[in-house]
Amino acid sequence: MNNIDLLVNSIMEEEFKFFELDPFGIKKNYSENSAYLVAHRHEYVRTIKDIVQFAEEHRVETVLEIGAFFGIVSICLSKLGFRVCAADIPEYMSMSEQKERFGRYGIEMAEVRLQDYILPFNDERFDVIIMCEVLEHLNFNPLPLLKEINRIGTPNSLFYLSLPNLAYYRNRLKFLLGHSMLQPIDDYFKQLDPNDLLIVNGHWREYTGAEIIEMLTPLGYEIERQYYFSIVDSMKQPTLKQQLHKLVFGLFPSFKENQTTLAIRKERTKLKFHIPNTVSEKVKVL
Repeated sequence: MNNIDLLVNSIMEEEFKFFELDPFGIKKNYSENSAYLVAHRHEYVRTIKDIVQFAEEHRVETVLEIGAFFGIVSICLSKLGFRVCAADIPEYMSMSEQKERFGRYGIEMAEVRLQDYILPFNDERFDVIIMCEVLEHLNFNPLPLLKEINRIGTPNSLFYLSLPNLAYYRNRLKFLLGHSMLQPIDDYFKQLDPNDLLIVNGHWREYTGAEIIEMLTPLGYEIERQYYFSIVDSMKQPTLKQQLHKLVFGLFPSFKENQTTLAIRKERTKLKFHIPNTVSEKVKVL
């Protein structure tokens, strides 16, 4: 294991003891939250490595993580010496446990509702803006939000965008077999059930890599790198089935389940959006 792997393991062990985690998997009596953290561990490691690599080649002091959730990425980056601001919905960020955890590491906190479009930050404030596993959850036009992200990034800052890949091979198979690739209808019912914990609904809209480029390029970004990744990429002892996946993914990378885009903010976009009332009653022009 390298230093970043060890750092992620130590944070997961220290900060989430009540989730019953261990460095190499899940203990027998685990919670749903612990299962989520362990399942996404490879993504935390990959994100942190990408940001550190970018910082080795560019001046990076300030980092904003939109959709910080439990805060593993934010905490690790703070421990690595970056000035970090963690942003998420008020329901998460107002929790006393969250405030205490982020406060221990000197991480600034921000409560944001992305559908309001206005982010509570000054112009050109952040050298890196991270948004992982967020875009697919938005049930509104994302372009004004992406314009706001462009506004708060410094010149030549990094917009690090990671999300599921709509062109994932299983989605392709579902479509060929006449099945839906979209959010299960049952999740709509769960979100409206007061006895269910699903307060944030699932994936309203996933994207292909080409669509991400199509959105970001007109907004003043230059794509430095875009790649696809899968959990099988990080498996040290894959099963025969997983080895087959690796073989297929080696031939067709766009069949993998996830994608990441590293976009450089080359200019502040001059595009002006006139937002109809059906999209937002608070913001008219952005």
